[in-house]
Amino acid sequence: MAWSKKLTQLNDILADLMPHHIGIEKYVRAAGLRPQMIVFNGSAMDIWNSVLSEADKNGKVNDLVSAVLAHYPENPYLLSALEATEVDYTLSPKLDEVTDWKKVDQDTLEVLTSRVNTMLPISFLENGILRSRAVGKVEIKHGLSFEVGSGFLFKLHKTDAVRFMTNFHVLSEKSRFPLTRIIFNFELDCSGNSKASKSFTIDENKPLLISKVSELDVSIFTLNDPDDELKEYGYLHLKKVGIDKNDFVNIIQHPGGQMKQISLYHNIVTHSTERVVQYLTDTMGGSSGSPVFNSEWDIVAIHHSGGNSRLDEPKLPATYKMRNEGISINPIIDFIDKQSQSI
Repeated sequence: MAWSKKLTQLNDILADLMPHHIGIEKYVRAAGLRPQMIVFNGSAMDIWNSVLSEADKNGKVNDLVSAVLAHYPENPYLLSALEATEVDYTLSPKLDEVTDWKKVDQDTLEVLTSRVNTMLPISFLENGILRSRAVGKVEIKHGLSFEVGSGFLFKLHKTDAVRFMTNFHVLSEKSRFPLTRIIFNFELDCSGNSKASKSFTIDENKPLLISKVSELDVSIFTLNDPDDELKEYGYLHLKKVGIDKNDFVNIIQHPGGQMKQISLYHNIVTHSTERVVQYLTDTMGGSSGSPVFNSEWDIVAIHHSGGNSRLDEPKLPATYKMRNEGISINPIIDFIDKQSQSI
């Protein structure tokens, strides 16, 4: 079977909706597949991989999606999977192709099982909401479909103008600027209603700062704001900050182009260097460019890639399925300073 982009995205989606083994078999039967042909061992991601392989072999992928939709009728990923035109949720580079992933250690697994105090002051929530306002969705028109990512407004020094940061692999060519919208407030309120969002275009006359995927994987530009409306969303202040193994991180993102979400549970740093921060957390395609925060809501990295657990790694608890990597904010700050001086 040729493992297509659509199947890769479905694998992520289904494992995200149902990260536990229990219950997957009912969808297999509902789709007209034979459970005896499915490998029900390993992580939820592995099981869904086996299910999708069998469904594709028998021409029943849409039947499987429809079966899951019966329980998740408004899920945008599943709905788009039945459409001829697809949204490209998988912009991020493959983790194993752009980095050297350090295996998860036993002491990290002990932290994952909550053998540490994770209580935080209630102000943590309010500060997170304030930071979230600066996070926006990147939407790039590509023919009849869209490519999606995330990013954020930031300021480095008090005298700097507010600019927008995302990944190089999300957007790096000025020729695509006219096809791009940066959307803020694309989220639900506390009553579950959609907020009024606002989109902005990119100022093609202002400098574009870029660093390739193999380096810092970052793209920085300025948004058009003739009516001074961006001030409503504030900005994230960048400063150099340390991050260590077994620290906790939180990611505010637009996974798959969906409304704004936060990955708040089970997020732990497994390894860090001067260039990268590696962590276990929940992300999906479209999360690329998201700010990665520590527990003080300082930005420690910009998320740029993810992947499934390796077979040779220690078995993770059932709710953990993703290994992820961000580019450390410290070398990005040095890069911005150096590039700004040459402009």
